[in-house]
Amino acid sequence: MENQKSSSIGTSFAMAAVWFATHSGGGFATGNQEVNYFVKYGWYSVFLPLIAMLLLGWGHRNALVLAKDYKTYDYKSFCDALFHPYEKYFSIVFELGFIMLIICGVSTSIAGSGALLMSSLAIPYGVGIVTVGTILLLLTIFGSELIVKVLNLKTYFIIVTLLILCVLGIQMGAFNFQHVLANHETFGTSFGDAVWYMLIYIGFQAFTVLPIISVSHNIKTTKDCNRFMLFGTLLNGAFLAIICIMLLGFSPEVLNQTLPVYFVTTKLDLPWLKILYSVILFVALLGTAISLIFSTVARFEPVLIKRNIFKSLSTRRIFISLVTIALCTGISVFGLTNIVVKGYGSVGYIGLFFVLLPEIIVGTIKIKRNAKLRIEQKLDRAV
Repeated sequence: MENQKSSSIGTSFAMAAVWFATHSGGGFATGNQEVNYFVKYGWYSVFLPLIAMLLLGWGHRNALVLAKDYKTYDYKSFCDALFHPYEKYFSIVFELGFIMLIICGVSTSIAGSGALLMSSLAIPYGVGIVTVGTILLLLTIFGSELIVKVLNLKTYFIIVTLLILCVLGIQMGAFNFQHVLANHETFGTSFGDAVWYMLIYIGFQAFTVLPIISVSHNIKTTKDCNRFMLFGTLLNGAFLAIICIMLLGFSPEVLNQTLPVYFVTTKLDLPWLKILYSVILFVALLGTAISLIFSTVARFEPVLIKRNIFKSLSTRRIFISLVTIALCTGISVFGLTNIVVKGYGSVGYIGLFFVLLPEIIVGTIKIKRNAKLRIEQKLDRAV
């Protein structure tokens, strides 16, 4: 019995780690998302990240319970179960949001890499994004499984590097942070604006439910889902809040930076840390882009097969990758901040109203109904 409980807790924590790995990708590691959705609203960014992850954790918890109840481990069947009997209407919106998220994710990776090359090596931004787009195409076409596995380790390196940065950055910016906190500085913004952008942030983060439910086969009980919510909320909320606190220590100057965390590394006057962060961030951005490109291939390859377009497997995959990278390289011309604010902001509306709120409201209703049905079935069998 004790072994089963330990296994159950381990499963819940593993699922929370999947959520954390999905959340803390290359775009997150630049600090651009934190600045534009939290830090620019001043001292509110000390506690709003925790509230954001609590709401997102509630939605993810309900999604896991529904996935467990209906055995839906892919986003299409999960969407059908959540929106039934109106799935044919809402599935289209869900699909649109998912595609937009992939486009924004790849564009962010290319734009972030281009900005990093410009800041660290003085490579012109236009040359940088074209170079990164070419590298992505080559890695996608010719990259071996070994390269993919190495890129997938990016999360661990990001976590360690960001933690080192946060400790040193918080120490250096402690006086300024205390000033912001003591004076309740908001940089001219309102609490309503801060809450609204927090909701938009969790709106586009709501799509992180897709990789979570895809590996949720070992979740057996609602208690497992509750533990997942606890672990995931603490892990994601604490990490997000710590980065926001660090960046607040360098405000308001950091608010105008395309790569806020990189800006902090330049202030710490530790060349080795700046180089380490730059290399790991670049690899992380590439890894995020490649993972999303593979997701695009997996989504649209069956469409080409169904319509008998390109009989060769490699040709189909190269075509989808090429179109995706070309489109996203074009979008990255607008710059990282525009993509984060306008691109992710648009996805945030869809995620908030068509993913997170339905998970919390409709999901809660269906979970309670399913629990009631199970109790009635047990009573019937007992009779």
